[in-house]
Amino acid sequence: MPKASAVSVLIVDDQQSMRGICKYILTQLGFKDIIEAKSGRDALGKLEKSHVDLIISDWNMEDIDGLTLLKVIRKHPRTQALPFIMATGRSDKEQVKEAISFGVNNYIIKPFDASTMKKRIEAVIGALS
Repeated sequence: MPKASAVSVLIVDDQQSMRGICKYILTQLGFKDIIEAKSGRDALGKLEKSHVDLIISDWNMEDIDGLTLLKVIRKHPRTQALPFIMATGRSDKEQVKEAISFGVNNYIIKPFDASTMKKRIEAVIGALS
């Protein structure tokens, strides 16, 4: 069982308000090491410099979107097994299937609450202690 406070999370979203909400929820769940990225490009830069255990990324972003970020992460040997949760405002079945085909670990529909976030994270990394 991973301890939430020992897990490093990268939040990727081009909307500062959404990153803030996500960070607040993660803090409520006991996470302490939270890194924010404002775009897919920014996320790739942060991944080069920081140790990350879990990525929670928005799908729709300028420059590099969530799906492209997922594809790049899955191709790189150092990050290919990194747990990745996609956040999206739409529950489009085709979109979800596409993300699954590229190795997304889970997805979460926005808006979400702490309970839903916890379930999605635990389904990917195991029960939080």
